[in-house]
Amino acid sequence: MQSLEDIDRLLDSWGKLLAEIPEKRREVLEAMGQRLLLDVRQEIGGQGKVQGWQERYLGSRNGYVAIRAKADTYQVTMSGKRYAVGHVTNAIENGHRAGAGRVPGRGFYRSVRSRAKEADPAELRQLMAEIVQGLEGRL
Repeated sequence: MQSLEDIDRLLDSWGKLLAEIPEKRREVLEAMGQRLLLDVRQEIGGQGKVQGWQERYLGSRNGYVAIRAKADTYQVTMSGKRYAVGHVTNAIENGHRAGAGRVPGRGFYRSVRSRAKEADPAELRQLMAEIVQGLEGRL
């Protein structure tokens, strides 16, 4: 039989856990996002222009992390035409028409996304271990 002291300790641990989870989740997403950003930049290769257009985006209320082209950033052609870097990045990722032919897509986002699904980040394992400890009253 559980004592009131044990129940109080468990409830305190749960309270601490609930208070800490949002910040810990943000930390895990930031670390994962930084790693994904480096992976995307490596997949892009080249001289760094398109790599530099990529950024890590942490979703609303720290619900997700994404790597995407920078918002409100433009590439200006020699003729003065402006293209959003997101549009250019999308054309490189998925392919586009050029003259009478078609340029195949590079698939750098797709490639990193598929590898990320298989990954088992240490930060996520640590967060899960802390949640289990908190639920067991060991925080």
